[in-house]
This record gives sequence, C-alpha cells and structure tokens, in this order.
Amino acid sequence: MKTNVQATSLKAYKGIKQMLTNKQAIVLNVFRYNEYYTNSELADKLGWSINRITPRVFELREKNKLEKKYKRKCRITGRTAIAWGLPIFNKQMKML
Repeated sequence: MKTNVQATSLKAYKGIKQMLTNKQAIVLNVFRYNEYYTNSELADKLGWSINRITPRVFELREKNKLEKKYKRKCRITGRTAIAWGLPIFNKQMKML
C-alpha cells in the first residue's frame, strides 16, 4: 500500500499546530478548576509581567482553548476587564 506523503505531512503539521508551547500550557493550567481570570489576574497568579500573559492568552484563544466569558471588575487593577475561561467543550472533556 502506497502512502500519500503530502496527506501524511499535512496531517502531521496540523497535529503539531494544535500542540501547546510550555508557556501556553502553564497559562492554560491556571484554568483547570474552571475559574475565570483577567489578564492582570493571570499575571499576578503566575508572577509574570502582563506582557508575557497577553500574547499567551491571544494564542490560546486562537487555538480555541480559551474564550471570553464576560466583563467584570478586575481584582488586581480595579478596572473593567474581560474574564477568560475554558470553552464549554473543554470543560466537558475534563469531566470525562
């Protein structure tokens, strides 16, 4: 049986693209108890600068690993901010 190299390569690429970097995994792990956090709250919780958090949240949103839940007052800045959380699909998968 002959394997289509192009199809195999494409499948491997898509699999790698879905993998998380170490920093993305650290940020995503904060949400393991299905809580919602703003970027500033994530930065405070991890002890990272906001400039390290914001790109990781964006990347995780692009991969459909995080989504906007609602706007609320941030516990760190006191300003209205977006609280991020796991998509419903991810929550259901964690329960299995």
